[in-house]
Amino acid sequence: MKKLFTVFAAAAVLAAGLYAQDVTNAMDTINTAGNAIGEATGASESLQGVWFDKKYNCNWQFQVNTGSEAFCVLKDADTNAVIYTFTRSNVKNFRGEMQSNQFVLSWESEAKNRVYKFAKDFSGSKDLKLDIYHNVYQERHNATITYVSADARVD
Repeated sequence: MKKLFTVFAAAAVLAAGLYAQDVTNAMDTINTAGNAIGEATGASESLQGVWFDKKYNCNWQFQVNTGSEAFCVLKDADTNAVIYTFTRSNVKNFRGEMQSNQFVLSWESEAKNRVYKFAKDFSGSKDLKLDIYHNVYQERHNATITYVSADARVD
C-alpha cells in the first residue's frame, strides 16, 4: 500500500510541477517534494534486505531506515565474511530519491574510488539494478542483482 501511495504521490507532484511557470523552479519543487514523499512514505523500505551479485559472488545487505551509522554491508556470498561496510560517515553524496517509477539509492566512496547506484523499480520485481563506476580504472559494473532475503540486519 505504501508503494502504491508513493507512486500516486510522486505522479501528483510531477503533474503539479508541470503547470509551474518557471521550469527551473518546477524541477526544484518536484525534486524536493519527491525526496520528502520518498522519506515520508518509506519508499526506501524497498531496499531493506539482501541481494546477490553473481559476477562477484557477493551479497549486498541493506538497512536504510534505522538511523544506524551502517546502511550497507558487502559480504562474501560463500563465507558471509564482511568485505566492506558502508556508513554515512565513510561515504559522500549519499542520496535516496524517487526517479520516475523507481527508488534510487546512491553514494560515492573515496576509500573504494567508486560511485554506487542501486535502483528498485516499483514494477513488482524484487531485484535491483546495480551500477558501480570505478573512478580510477574508469570501469563500470552494471548488473541486475537478485533478491535473496528480507534479513536487513547489517550490524
